[in-house]
Amino acid sequence: MLHSITAARHQAKFSRNACAWLMVDGVGVEQWVAHHLNYELGAMLGLSLIWLLDEEEEALAKRRFALGEDDTSTLVPLLVCGDDMDFDCTVLMVEQVVANGVVTWARFGLSVSGGLEVGVQTRWMAGCKPVSFAVLDFQRALHDFEAILAGQTPGT
Repeated sequence: MLHSITAARHQAKFSRNACAWLMVDGVGVEQWVAHHLNYELGAMLGLSLIWLLDEEEEALAKRRFALGEDDTSTLVPLLVCGDDMDFDCTVLMVEQVVANGVVTWARFGLSVSGGLEVGVQTRWMAGCKPVSFAVLDFQRALHDFEAILAGQTPGT
């Protein structure tokens, strides 16, 4: 079963204002993660694609979110501590697998390594169900996310 992934303006619990965000099945990704993983702390995490204080970490997050070649996997820092907004605190990782027109977040875990080594050592959570998206929907969500960040209308 494929899930939906989109970009929208969303106000996370830790934020004072709505901003560009990724939505899974119509729910903010941090709320979706909290429910999907039964990980209450997830609801207070921030999307790594924005607000990272270190420019190199922000660039790394964007590179890792970008889809790799078919039949590859990438360790993506999905969510970070909303207080610190860096890779040296809580970082929720996903193993992002691309195969046959589908993007799958195959496993979820917490990074043990920090900074630019984020995800090199990850403590994977047991019993997490993978979630899959159509490649085209995933790419559109990232494109629309960037448009929202730039103050443009998504889909243009």
